[in-house]
Amino acid sequence: MNKEKLYEDGVEECSRGYVICENVLIFGMIILGFLGMYPLKIISLPLVSILYVLFAVIMLFFMLRKHLCTNCYYYDKWCHCGWGKLSSAIFKKNTGDQKLGGKLAGLTWGILMGLPIIVMIAMIAINEVSLIDELVYLVPFIALVAINGILHKIDCEKCKMQFICPGSAAKKP
Repeated sequence: MNKEKLYEDGVEECSRGYVICENVLIFGMIILGFLGMYPLKIISLPLVSILYVLFAVIMLFFMLRKHLCTNCYYYDKWCHCGWGKLSSAIFKKNTGDQKLGGKLAGLTWGILMGLPIIVMIAMIAINEVSLIDELVYLVPFIALVAINGILHKIDCEKCKMQFICPGSAAKKP
């Protein structure tokens, strides 16, 4: 990691309370996505919802931690979501491919945030579920997607890695 490219005014470590809050929001978004897609049954099983959660676990807890967090300044530190600590408990430092991690992150968050919206709207359109029943999940899901997007930008603006992270939402100087 090129220390000269780090943002010197970036946060050294985040509070545990902030980490917990951010993870609750992410977890809530995934649960709402799961529940919103649950009525869609394939061979009498909610396969889309099950695969969605499996994808989230594999990508968020393993693939992205390996390929993003092992190369991050916050490896073994409390970053905004605490995943630097998680990464250090699972993987050795600098063992992932940061470029691949950046690509996987975009794909992962696109699927985690976009798929449930598409599926829920499609289920409403084909009368698989009633509008009112689905809005109970769709509206708060969209709200959490927006909140997570806003937090991502705010977190990136305070991050030491903002100039070199492939997933940074901070404006470059």
